Amino acid sequence: MGKDVEFHIDFKDFLNVIAALLPFLAVVFVLDALKMLSLQISALALIFFSIYIVWCFHIVLKSKGYGIGSWFKMSTFGPDLVWSIIMFPAVLGIYLPMTFLTSYIWSGRPIFGRLLINPGPLLGVISMGLFFPVAEEVIFRGALYSYLERVFSAEFSIVMASAAFAVVHPFEDWMKSFVLGMILNLLYYKRRTLTVPATIHVMVNLLYLSAMYLHLLRV
Repeated sequence: MGKDVEFHIDFKDFLNVIAALLPFLAVVFVLDALKMLSLQISALALIFFSIYIVWCFHIVLKSKGYGIGSWFKMSTFGPDLVWSIIMFPAVLGIYLPMTFLTSYIWSGRPIFGRLLINPGPLLGVISMGLFFPVAEEVIFRGALYSYLERVFSAEFSIVMASAAFAVVHPFEDWMKSFVLGMILNLLYYKRRTLTVPATIHVMVNLLYLSAMYLHLLRV
């Protein structure tokens, strides 16, 4: 796929988005320092953060005459969605063994480890199952990977974006997060639309959350 068809952002755009996020992060820090950041408030903040960061990148792209829809290729959204669903079992066939392997390596750590934010099934599914994975795809595939690929080779960019994706997750999950990041980057490289990695990322998170909450009901 030619890079000339990509709707990209520049390093200055990254700095502008980070600057736009600072007030939000400052409020979260203050609430946490005042012991006012409950699990429910954290989940709501995560939903707001997800919407806000997608909106920030949308504004950046709008300034270039595109908009966030260009990253999702809305003209082919239906076929891309179907393709994602078809590919999901194959992705799961790779990701599930990595989940068990991660649990085995970090002996004593259950497969369903403690989530950073676990406010309950409803808010958990909405925040971590729907909104946040889409925001992560906008950050790591739409913005970061596309930026890296303009500077480096596709192979190096896939590895680096996957490493960055892993680093923002808990340390014990780095291995499986890196593998998931590699899969999502490869899918994005193949299809050149965020619809595919975002759909699969949402499905992976929803499956994991569903299994985790069902497990918690039994113990």
